[in-house]
Amino acid sequence: MGYEIIWQEKVLKDLEGIDRKDAAGIMERVKTHLVQNPAGLGRPLKGIFKGLFRYRYGDYRVIYAIDMADKKIIVLHVKHRKEAYR
Repeated sequence: MGYEIIWQEKVLKDLEGIDRKDAAGIMERVKTHLVQNPAGLGRPLKGIFKGLFRYRYGDYRVIYAIDMADKKIIVLHVKHRKEAYR
């Protein structure tokens, strides 16, 4: 069984500022691919972002945390790659 996805409220605002096609693609990929293997598909981040993961969708980055015990993915940010790590 896959992981449950929790979208932070600010992520929904991030998605509103993105082209509709890209926003729909990001949501679809997270719902179909990331829920099956969140640690294997995403890359772990370093530095101040240690403990978080990123998933790449074109020029956009999905920043998320994984709760292995409760089998949840908490999506924290969806940003353009130039803004994702600021």
